[in-house]
Amino acid sequence: MNAAVWAGLFCLVASCGQLLVPSRVYDRPTDLVLGLPIVPVVVLGFSATLFTTGVILLGEGICRRLGAPSLWALAVADPARFARVLLAGAAAGLVMELVAEWLGRLWIYPYWTAWLYALIVVPGFAFYWLSIVESYLAVKAILDRIARPSRSVVPRRPAGLFLLGGSALLAALLLYLHWYAQGYVLAVQHPVGHAPPFWYALIAFLGVWATAEALLSRWGRSSLLGSIRRGYWTPLIAIAGASAVFGVLMELQNAVHRHWAYQNWPGGRVAGVPAAVLAAWPLQYATFLVLPLLLAPELSALFFAHPAALPIHPRPRPLPVDHGVNRGLDGVSEPETP
Repeated sequence: MNAAVWAGLFCLVASCGQLLVPSRVYDRPTDLVLGLPIVPVVVLGFSATLFTTGVILLGEGICRRLGAPSLWALAVADPARFARVLLAGAAAGLVMELVAEWLGRLWIYPYWTAWLYALIVVPGFAFYWLSIVESYLAVKAILDRIARPSRSVVPRRPAGLFLLGGSALLAALLLYLHWYAQGYVLAVQHPVGHAPPFWYALIAFLGVWATAEALLSRWGRSSLLGSIRRGYWTPLIAIAGASAVFGVLMELQNAVHRHWAYQNWPGGRVAGVPAAVLAAWPLQYATFLVLPLLLAPELSALFFAHPAALPIHPRPRPLPVDHGVNRGLDGVSEPETP
């Protein structure tokens, strides 16, 4: 256990403080400012921030404890590159929001307003993406520590992956165009009863993921499907493990007062959460891990390579001090020239 792990656990426990606030604060908010119910938004927003921060710290702490690669090492190495990585993560979040919320109508933010949503959506997804990645890397670090590395296999590029991705994207586009032919209104706050079938969103996600995987394969970058084809199953198992732990914790806490509220999901509910939501959490991880690699290739090895395959960069040695002697390119001392 290190300081980051303890701080992460503290933040996760503290995020449950929203459960101690009386329900009437959430049910009948009257403190409106520019249409925004201040108390529910502040309480739930602060709780979500604590939870997300806790996951990030806990994941980083576990990676440090096990000596595994982490996002923090990436940030320290090159802050400008880390900023680009965050933008890539935010872009992946916007793709998911486009497919599932804007088009699929699968959730809303009942306490928000349109102007708050516009301010939060990009930085919020960058922050949330960090928690998804850190939780995945933590579970992957544990699995890499206890699992024996498999023999490396040179994978062949999957034939027809571009065709699958392009066909799915085209089908989803045509289906949504037909559904919204009579008009479209962005609804991020109020429930929408008349929504497209759930499987439209599944087709769209399949198209996005397959196209991204095909591009990564063509560019020679590591990916989720590529790791599976190499016989390295740890990333896939880590996605399932992180979804089972952090997804369940987040959804159960949110189900009490609904910082975000699900709608139009098929099937029944488990502890107030649609069972289909819990089943779909691995799709979120797959999207958030694969899509950013199109914009930030330095993440591909971090996400989908075994730590033993990562290059080790030793600390640079201090330059020798010249005392009247010049050193050649091969490090051999040479006499001074007049």
